[in-house]
Amino acid sequence: MKAKKQSLVEVVIERIKKSIIDNNLKPNDKFLSEGELVEQLQVSRTVIREALISLQALGILKVKAGGGVFVADTKLYAITSILKHHYETYGVKIKELVEIRKIIELGALRLIIEKNIDVNLEAFYGINHSYYQSIINNNNTNQYDNDFHQLLIKTTQNETFYHFSEIINEYFLLAKMDLFQKEEDLMKSYDEHTQIIKAVAEKDLTKAQQTITQHFNPIFTFIKQMEEES
Repeated sequence: MKAKKQSLVEVVIERIKKSIIDNNLKPNDKFLSEGELVEQLQVSRTVIREALISLQALGILKVKAGGGVFVADTKLYAITSILKHHYETYGVKIKELVEIRKIIELGALRLIIEKNIDVNLEAFYGINHSYYQSIINNNNTNQYDNDFHQLLIKTTQNETFYHFSEIINEYFLLAKMDLFQKEEDLMKSYDEHTQIIKAVAEKDLTKAQQTITQHFNPIFTFIKQMEEES
């Protein structure tokens, strides 16, 4: 299948992450303003705002109304070199990684519903809309898909759980596993995101977990195909 091009928003997100690391910024340090980012990265204000929304949803930046942009949490980057060394030394079994990720997200849904958490549905629908726009514009959907799932875990309000999931996510990045799908498959994924949001809003744990399980099936199918071809 044909690889999709990386969107401008994704490029900006990666540059902002790199800037945080390169400048050794700590939580609560003030970051560049929206205007400064527009000038420095030479992109539109709309692109910058989309990138900031994604980074705020992931807990990397905090955007305060009238108060600027601040670093929220850089714990993940402190362990990146350790993960890279472990991956290069021992490798990682992709199937086992996906199994862990599935268990984490099933658990996240249970935590959200059993703790009766007030879910920010607008944030979920916003990310999923961006995911939809990427599909119809033939852009890379990976960033918005990742944002959706990380927001799901962050919604548990369990910081330890969230940071653990970020470690698993970092292994995915190191393993460079890209599942390129046809537009019809991506639209099915978008619809499943919508079903998950609705199930969480209705506090229907059974429906939410059934949908997330269905959502993971194409990945396991892809892994099985790779194993058979190797």
